[in-house]
Amino acid sequence: MAFRMVKIKCGLEIHTYLKLANNTKLFCNCLASEAEPNTNICPICTAQPGSKPELPNKEAIQKTIAIGLILGCRINEMVLFQRKHYSWPDLPSGYQRTMSGSYAKAVGEDGEFLGIGIEGVHLEEDPAKWDPETGIVDYNRSGKALVEIVTKPDFTSSQQVRDWIKSLVTTLKAIDAIDEDAGVKADVNVSIEPQYNRVEIKNVHSFKGIADSIEYEAKRQEHELKEGKSIGRETRAWHDETGRTIFMRGKESAQDYMFIPDPDLPAITIPKDAIEAIQKSLPERPDLKSQRYVEDFNLDPDDAKIIAGNPDATKLFDYIAEKTDPVFAAKFIRTELLRVLNKKRISETKITAETIIDLIELQKSGNVSDVNARRTLEHASNHSIDVKTYIKENNLELQSHNLESLCDKLISENPKAVEDYKTGKQGAINFMVGKIVRELKGTIDAKKVKETLQNRIK
Repeated sequence: MAFRMVKIKCGLEIHTYLKLANNTKLFCNCLASEAEPNTNICPICTAQPGSKPELPNKEAIQKTIAIGLILGCRINEMVLFQRKHYSWPDLPSGYQRTMSGSYAKAVGEDGEFLGIGIEGVHLEEDPAKWDPETGIVDYNRSGKALVEIVTKPDFTSSQQVRDWIKSLVTTLKAIDAIDEDAGVKADVNVSIEPQYNRVEIKNVHSFKGIADSIEYEAKRQEHELKEGKSIGRETRAWHDETGRTIFMRGKESAQDYMFIPDPDLPAITIPKDAIEAIQKSLPERPDLKSQRYVEDFNLDPDDAKIIAGNPDATKLFDYIAEKTDPVFAAKFIRTELLRVLNKKRISETKITAETIIDLIELQKSGNVSDVNARRTLEHASNHSIDVKTYIKENNLELQSHNLESLCDKLISENPKAVEDYKTGKQGAINFMVGKIVRELKGTIDAKKVKETLQNRIK
């Protein structure tokens, strides 16, 4: 399909699960965790006749307020759920309780995040999980608290969308609103010039899928216009396997969903002081923190971005940056600490801020190699240790006293490698570097070995 660059407009409706300490559903006390099918259920979340919802999960509303605030939204002091009617096997009641639609009042509205307008931040219940191949419906998911973030159609490229969503997820994790492993799914609205008739792509489940679906749909619409056809307002599905969007149905209007205020749920008042308290509790936004790290500490932008996007790394860096070299500390946290943690929280290990500071100071002073600093950190993740004592007792200090003699020995034994190095083949001495590092059992840095070899050859 031929494709030239055309102007596109794109908006998103992003859905993700909230991280709740009580781990319960939105309108009942059933657990919201994974389990054997249809074990975390009750009459409310399976819509049994006569069942009534409990008042909405208070923590879910608080987390949704936090999301609205971090995205620059105006928080409504009164919110209202309504019923969105549609027929689908995963929706036992025949309607979804949601804050979006004709009569609802969203938690947050009229925001802006990284140059993209936010129309609203809504709270709604998730439907059940339906397997169309087997016909089995698992109601464990039914009623889970789902936040929906609706953007304005301000995106103009697929790459912009992909980068923005990554930053959004990083920000939501930073305020502890969503789980570390929480996925996002999005309904993607795409239109191209000159008609700009919106086509919705439903339930795209990955960053790559979202970007690819936009690229494909823009190409498809352009092809249709070249063929003299018009672009209809419709809903399409994205197929990862084929990389194509497939027609599902004509685009519904609000009337099709027959929105009505939910008669079983009262309007909810959010006091101003509650909003202000949540606002004060929010951390600095990761993108702003990253920028500050670069300006205040002269950090590498990539180091700053990765640290600012990890709540544990941020807390640690903010503490140790005042006690040791911040640039060195940032490199160590990014390359060593985050590798050792491997998705663990620091609180799940024995590592302390003092552990990191001691290792950084020992490395900077040349008393421990990168390799042995890494070994010590790995050991410290499972054991409470005094770093300096551990390194001394395990003979992990740098051993430079016999380095020059080892270098001289290898230089005399490898005249061809030395001659090649002198003629400009910089890699000719690398095998000697490796041999010396192995001889000294990793107690010396390869960089220092190479520098010594180079100086002795001269």
